[in-house]
Amino acid sequence: MATAGIQDTIDAALAHEARTGHLRHHLELALPELHETLMLPPDGPLDALMGFVTRYVQSVPGCLRLVTAVSRRMGFFDYAAPFLHLAEDYFLHPPDELATQMGLQAILDEAFLAHRLLEEVNDHHIRHVGSPLLPLDMTEANIIVHHLLGDDFAVRLEELVQFTAGRLLDKEHLWREVRAQAGSGGELPLTSDSLDDTERPVRLRLAS
Repeated sequence: MATAGIQDTIDAALAHEARTGHLRHHLELALPELHETLMLPPDGPLDALMGFVTRYVQSVPGCLRLVTAVSRRMGFFDYAAPFLHLAEDYFLHPPDELATQMGLQAILDEAFLAHRLLEEVNDHHIRHVGSPLLPLDMTEANIIVHHLLGDDFAVRLEELVQFTAGRLLDKEHLWREVRAQAGSGGELPLTSDSLDDTERPVRLRLAS
C-alpha cells in the first residue's frame, strides 16, 4: 500500500490551497450554479464546501486501508489488490486528463476517481455477493463532487473509471471465487465517520 505517498500528496495540495486559495476562488465563482443542485448552509456556504472537499480528499487513504483490511480478513485480497493499486495510481501517477489541474483542485479530481472506483467495486460486490465491501456509502458524496467538478469534466472522469474498472469487474470466475470465500471471516464491526459537518452540512438538493 502506498497510502503514505498519497497522504504526502494530499498534504502538499492542502498547503498549496492555503497559500493560493485557488480552489476556493473557483468554487466561489460557481456558487450561484451550485445552489441549484446542492443544499448549502446560508451562513458560510463557501466554508462548508471547502470543509466538505477537505474531508472528502482526506478520506481516501483511510478507505484504501479499510478495503485492504476487509479483503485480507475475508480472504479475497488477491481480488481487491488490482483495484487498490488503480486507486493509488490515480494519485501517484495521475491520468493525462488531469494534467492541466494543480493543487487541491487536482487532488479533488484524483480523489473522485479513487472514490468512484471503490464505489464501483462495492456495487459489484453487493450485486454478486449480497453484502457491501465498504461500510461507508459514498454515493451522495460522489454526486456532490460530480457537481463541484462540473458535468462535462466529471462525465469524462466517470468514463475513465468505467473503462478501467470494467476490465477487471466483468470476470465471472473472480466473482465465483469471492462468493465461495464470502463470510469466511465473520461479521465485520467496521464503521466509518460521515463526511458531513453537522453544523454546516453539504447535501444534494432533491428534485421536487
